[in-house]
Amino acid sequence: MPADFSKDPNATGFFAPTRFEGDILDCEVEGEIPSDIKGSFYRSCLDRRYPPMYANDTPYNSDGAVDLFRIANGAVDFKSRYVRTARYEAEAKARRALFGLYRNRYTFDPSVRDLSQNTANTTPMIHAGRLFSMKEDSPPTALDPHTLATLGEWDFHGEMTARTFTAHPKIDPRTGEMIAFAYEAKGDATDDLAVYVFDKTGRQTRSWWFKSPVVSMMHDMAITDRHIILPTTGMTTSLERLQRGEIHWGYDPKMPAHVAIIPRDGDVKDIRWFRGTPQQAMMVHTTNARTEGSKVILDAPCAGGNFHPYFPSIDGSPYDTPGRLPTIRRWTFDLDSKSDTWKEEILFDGRKVTSFVRIDDRYLTQPFRYSYMMLTDPGRPLDAGRFGNLSARVSNLWVRFDHATGRTTQLYAGAVSGFSEPQFIPRGRHAPEGDGYLIGAVNNFEEMRSDIVIVDALRLEEGPVARIKLPFRLHTQVHGWWASAEELPF
Repeated sequence: MPADFSKDPNATGFFAPTRFEGDILDCEVEGEIPSDIKGSFYRSCLDRRYPPMYANDTPYNSDGAVDLFRIANGAVDFKSRYVRTARYEAEAKARRALFGLYRNRYTFDPSVRDLSQNTANTTPMIHAGRLFSMKEDSPPTALDPHTLATLGEWDFHGEMTARTFTAHPKIDPRTGEMIAFAYEAKGDATDDLAVYVFDKTGRQTRSWWFKSPVVSMMHDMAITDRHIILPTTGMTTSLERLQRGEIHWGYDPKMPAHVAIIPRDGDVKDIRWFRGTPQQAMMVHTTNARTEGSKVILDAPCAGGNFHPYFPSIDGSPYDTPGRLPTIRRWTFDLDSKSDTWKEEILFDGRKVTSFVRIDDRYLTQPFRYSYMMLTDPGRPLDAGRFGNLSARVSNLWVRFDHATGRTTQLYAGAVSGFSEPQFIPRGRHAPEGDGYLIGAVNNFEEMRSDIVIVDALRLEEGPVARIKLPFRLHTQVHGWWASAEELPF
């Protein structure tokens, strides 16, 4: 039977599946790409190949695709490939969707209930010369960083035994170590957590296994030079929920926030859990963290309610509630205090801040000033009618936020365009923090196509210095990654 997406409410307009792979040698470039930009820009993306089995499924249950823009000497080559997961291959053979609702095996076709559900659609990352595209319900998937050929799920030489793996490992810029964690680490709805440290060659050097006080989505983490930080969220699940045939996550407005602080040189007995309020329980992504004396300081976007339109509240409360959108907050944990709470400061309330935020990764674990985020400013001209029922995906600004002064600078996409998450490119290895470029996709909903723009990160308001023009719309990006030619030669 031919594929028919007419009953999928998420497959409309610009966000309809592209269902393509392709290559472009020598992309069209408007302006001039700075000569000090040489490297690879990767994007992990969502793109369904077959209509979903359930109309109320989330787009995050889509097949994964990876885009590569390779830049050198002012020229750009483009490549895009689907990730050939076991799921991809099974559905290609059947010529239809087989995997039911997001992360719920009870809704899968019986032929694939014991097969990996990995879509590899969330975050690309280069470590130890390997390219990974990651999805937090499964081990990372390795790809050839030059051809994008799928190599398969990666278990770090058999040393990573958890059933799952975060989509947001952190790489310590001082040591080259990758630090990662797994939640539901022993299977669906389990309260088991695992934390791993892999050295710069990709070999495991440390691991911790312990229990979480709640079973919740734990999408991101943070690290300092001395600590690992794991926040829970208000998204919860249970075997009973899955057996009822529901989507994996439901938002519990009464679930308090929990944060684990793990000494990097400590043992399980040294892990300390802090407890917050339900209004602090939607920290999906983190910005950066540092340790100063006995204090661990975390900056991150956090919402006061459910800002995720695809995962309903378990008590039936509406998605669009006051305080649901993220603000940039600073949480300070005093390890010398006997209190299990933390101090909170609101650094930036941009009304429509997304939870997608990036920094100059050379400053991970260290004191820093700048972060870069997407934001929707309703005060700017915005032709929302073009975005349809998926307007929650559209941000019309890139914003540089100064965490020391609270000041912002902005780049406006235009009334018919929206940005994907930017990546920061340092101007050089020894350039000061923030001295470099932002690179990322801008989608034009009127022309139904995408460009990649490069902007001087010190002068966002001046607009792009170069625009990589594409004759089509790109896959829907989740996250991206920049790898310099020094880190990944080609």
